Amino acid sequence: METKKEKLDDVLSSFLQVGQIKACAIVSKEGLLISSRTPPDVDARIFSALCSTIMGAAEAASTQMKTGAVGQISLKTEKGTIVLIPAGSKAIFTVLTETGAQIGLILVEMESKAQEVEEILFGT
Repeated sequence: METKKEKLDDVLSSFLQVGQIKACAIVSKEGLLISSRTPPDVDARIFSALCSTIMGAAEAASTQMKTGAVGQISLKTEKGTIVLIPAGSKAIFTVLTETGAQIGLILVEMESKAQEVEEILFGT
């Protein structure tokens, strides 16, 4: 029987098959790295901490503005797009895409994978 860690690793490995992905990770809302697939030039722990900070700021803004729960965050940069999606109430599924990536396809797959992560971590 697979451990939670092995199941999460499988989710990330299968997600990379979508293509145009530089890095992907599952992080806790507190910024702790749960699992990741990152190239050598990306420090997964720093990436995790920053993604947690981004999500926290977005949730604070959403609460202040009374706009409801955060469903997705996208940051388009010169070298790709960072996308964050909640995976349950305590985790974040995050991706760094290549420049010019097909964000629509990636978002559809991310939503599915975030649901899988939530089920693995929290048994929902």
